[in-house]
Amino acid sequence: MPHQQISDRPEQRKATNLHISHSWGGGIYRWVHDFCSVDRECNNLVLESLGTRECYGIGLRLVEGASRRELQSWVLKYPISETRVQHQEYRTILETVCQDYDVGHIYLSSMLGHSLDIFNLGIPVTKIYHDYYPYCPNVYTYFGRPCAGCDLEKFTDCLKNNPVDFANDKCSVNYWLDLREAYVEALSRSDVSHVCPSKNVIANLEELDPRLGRLSLTVIPHGINLTKKNSFGGAEEGRKLRVVILGTQHIVKGLKLLEESFDRARLIADLTFLGGGPEGTLFMSRYGVRYIKQYEHSELGALLQEGAFDLALFTSTFPETFCYTLSEVRAHSIPPGARAVGSFLDRIREGEDGFLIGPESEDIVDFLLKLDSDRTLLKELSSRLETLPIRTVEAMVDDYYDLRNRKEEGGMPAPLVERPDSTHPPQQATPGTIY
Repeated sequence: MPHQQISDRPEQRKATNLHISHSWGGGIYRWVHDFCSVDRECNNLVLESLGTRECYGIGLRLVEGASRRELQSWVLKYPISETRVQHQEYRTILETVCQDYDVGHIYLSSMLGHSLDIFNLGIPVTKIYHDYYPYCPNVYTYFGRPCAGCDLEKFTDCLKNNPVDFANDKCSVNYWLDLREAYVEALSRSDVSHVCPSKNVIANLEELDPRLGRLSLTVIPHGINLTKKNSFGGAEEGRKLRVVILGTQHIVKGLKLLEESFDRARLIADLTFLGGGPEGTLFMSRYGVRYIKQYEHSELGALLQEGAFDLALFTSTFPETFCYTLSEVRAHSIPPGARAVGSFLDRIREGEDGFLIGPESEDIVDFLLKLDSDRTLLKELSSRLETLPIRTVEAMVDDYYDLRNRKEEGGMPAPLVERPDSTHPPQQATPGTIY
């Protein structure tokens, strides 16, 4: 495809950020779009990989970050099945984009369908750890339980037998090991900054590989732009609790735990699944269940208001790096209860802005029984949530520029966040903000 005319390109008077991402939607898509929509410092472009689960990088697409207007697209003559250490065709496209649009900074959100050539352009890179790929080919760092590193035998077993089959046996163990070493080396370069959405991500990186733990890692939580609402159901006596379970049901999202606890849980609560997807449809026709297979994100607020829920339940078994829906239900003053894993450990202060649940299916039932017998716990927590401000996308973007300015000025990187409720995490901690 021929290059766009200058008149067809984004506003050129500002510097340009290039975001590297995939085109599969989800949390990464939301983060990139939110960043681009509120950034007033720079133009923002997004280079997305286009592909399937069988081949992540069949092609590439360049779009404007806020408007999503497509500028250019390419079908790769030599597709990138997962991620490559080097790929000449990809690098040529990347260099052309950076030159034509005067790219001054790269925000790396996903390596799916891309090449490590990103690190070899002489352009500063900020790596955001939305997930653990490509160090972990299965993305979720989950093989029966959250992973804490793996030896060669376990790694081989994972590629062949992990039911979370994101990368099952598509490439050899040696392929992934070579990619892993090259990736860690690239991350260690002086012009790379590192951002984690929660402190738990730092702990997980350290467990996966001590070399990752030695990187200069900064915590910048995501932001959301929502108006505070009170959609809490009231948790009145004399009826079942109304519980909402948000997001696609999957083995890493606690589908097995919900199956095991379901028959007892539905005696205590009416359950609503929002965006449960195809795998959770086994609950669809069950008594006491409302199942919405999918919804548009713009509809979520109305669905929460209509549902008047007493509790939002999160049963993830893998270590989520952030979880937007936690921010959303708290913005609606709906108390969350989540398994004590991943970012929930950082983001929930027990009894103050949420509840933490034990690891077994019995713990879910016991938790519901406790709240059912003492509903003041829900009422008091909802009242506290109603008074807490929301961390905005603008505050998040400010923190990224603060980190970037410190790096460019040769100063020390912004310090780690010591509390998960700070309005501007790399700066002054301000207690009482939810995100």
